[in-house]
Amino acid sequence: MKIWALHGGGDWADASAEYLVLPEEVDIEAEAAAWKNWYRKEYCSDLGKIKFLSFHEWLKKKGAREPSSDELEIYWEP
Repeated sequence: MKIWALHGGGDWADASAEYLVLPEEVDIEAEAAAWKNWYRKEYCSDLGKIKFLSFHEWLKKKGAREPSSDELEIYWEP
């Protein structure tokens, strides 16, 4: 099992992170490309008609799940 940390925002103004466990068959690079394609070609061309999905939500639709508290513990450096 591998837990992925998805860092969003691109800068410190939004230094968010989402943690997911991906099924073995999910290729995160391929899914990132597919999500970007969907965002540009479908979502942006039909604004207001299609519900927005974040990359995190996209991966959950592909079978990813959030880790349990037994699988992930976050420690904040003092």
